[in-house]
Amino acid sequence: MTQKMILTSVLAVLGLCTCARAIAGGYSLCSTTGPLGMITGEMKDWQITASSAYPYEWDNKCREKYARVYLENKYGWCAKYKSSSEWLQVDLGVASRVTGVMTQGRADGNEWVTAFMVSYSMNRFDWFYVNDQYGNQKVFEGNTDSYSVKHSYLDEPIVARFIKFHTVQWNRHPSMRVEILGCQLCKQPLGLPPYGKLTASSYKKSAQSCQPEDGTILSHKGWCAKKKKNAQWLQIDIGPPTLVTAVITKGRGDSKRSHWVKRFMLSYSNDSSVWYKYKDAHHLDPKNEWLWTPTYNASTSQLIPDQYTDEGLIFGGNSDKDTERIHYLNAPFVARFIRFYPIEWNKKIAMRVGLLGCPFKGKCPDGFMRVNEDSPCVENLAYKKRAQISSSSRHNKRHISTKVVSQERASQAVDGRLEQGLRFCTILDNLYGDVFTIDLGRQQNVNGVLIYTWQGEGEDGVSAYKDYMNNLDKLLVYVDDTGGKDKKKDPDSTPQLCAHISRRNEALFRPVLHFPCMRALKGQKVLIEAWNVLNGWNRIFSAVLCEVQIYG
Repeated sequence: MTQKMILTSVLAVLGLCTCARAIAGGYSLCSTTGPLGMITGEMKDWQITASSAYPYEWDNKCREKYARVYLENKYGWCAKYKSSSEWLQVDLGVASRVTGVMTQGRADGNEWVTAFMVSYSMNRFDWFYVNDQYGNQKVFEGNTDSYSVKHSYLDEPIVARFIKFHTVQWNRHPSMRVEILGCQLCKQPLGLPPYGKLTASSYKKSAQSCQPEDGTILSHKGWCAKKKKNAQWLQIDIGPPTLVTAVITKGRGDSKRSHWVKRFMLSYSNDSSVWYKYKDAHHLDPKNEWLWTPTYNASTSQLIPDQYTDEGLIFGGNSDKDTERIHYLNAPFVARFIRFYPIEWNKKIAMRVGLLGCPFKGKCPDGFMRVNEDSPCVENLAYKKRAQISSSSRHNKRHISTKVVSQERASQAVDGRLEQGLRFCTILDNLYGDVFTIDLGRQQNVNGVLIYTWQGEGEDGVSAYKDYMNNLDKLLVYVDDTGGKDKKKDPDSTPQLCAHISRRNEALFRPVLHFPCMRALKGQKVLIEAWNVLNGWNRIFSAVLCEVQIYG
């Protein structure tokens, strides 16, 4: 299987059909293409390796980590031997679409590579050479001096994670600096606040720090476990399942004390019930040393190595509180929930975590919603939850048989379908019931509600939406925190008002009604109540709810 077929298959599994077709068709997958990080430093020193390098004692400016275009004079990678078998390798971290390379000699040294070849791989084991139009291994024209930067296009873009530069000819000594051009699809942050939700097995009850949400990689604080034991975990809910390609860890940042995690394990799930411990191909086949991804602390250059056990891969963590450590996964996985299990730590369990991968694109899957057309998909807390229609205290109670008939249609407003035909909608009125209640199953934080309304003709083919809503004055959304299993109902308590929309300026007749809560409200039930125009001559009113979505 070719590299193009491998990535196409991965993207097809994710449902990213546009990307898969684009790769197969040879089209560009990115709106822009440019340097992939050798110049900027996004490619870390540990991602650059070579067949050999000048000994440090001979010349301390000839290391692999100095093989970066535009680095100051006298710095560069210098092979130990004057041989055509020498090579310089860059680990791009994730599968990348490569369109070209940049090369430069070692300035002030009169050393440069005049001809080179390029090979590439997805796994550092199966290698392919970039070929010319005749199907032969292409020999690229290199530099003509030690200062100028040469840009070389590839005849066709390639998909790879590892790129090797093979020296063929040189001036005085095979020395060079490089950059790789292209784009990376699956190296974007995942699960960042406010969309990613962080939870933990336990945490210290401190208002200023140590909460699960303090464990995001963007925080200057950190999550702190309440107890010192291996059963603790920090979890990220990234939303719709997507491809995760890397994990990032840091120590706690807001304390003068030295708190960080030295080793950790990883597990993932799509439903938070069935969990899989991360095991990459190295664990499955210890002979495959080519899958090893060396990572180390840049400030101390001390490597905390990974370990392989029957339980799964134990990642090497941090060796200080401030240095960010990244692990590119040899076996990327698709998941919604990712858990970090600290195994060893310095003094106390505390950490910040992050993820890289492919952000979800396209239509939200079942159980997810978008608050607006450009927002990411977030969990729809109302999806297929128990719903019912009842009468408020503002109106007389109706006969029980009437209430049962209306409840048959209540579930239609939480079934996840956005069909806006009247027969797919739920109707509130002062005949059958004017309160729509959704039971979330457990107490949760509610930040807002969306209601999709009906905008077509009635069943008689004549009546329009506004006719059905003629005497409706406002819709109000409440969050009820009295329904928890462990909480006795307080007869004096009342649901908390989230928001309301009135008929002023026709706001009540929009296709989508947005009720943003003034603050996050915690509760198990969400109530939508319809109010009629009090001074109207006709007391009959109704509200049409085609789909109700709730976000936290």
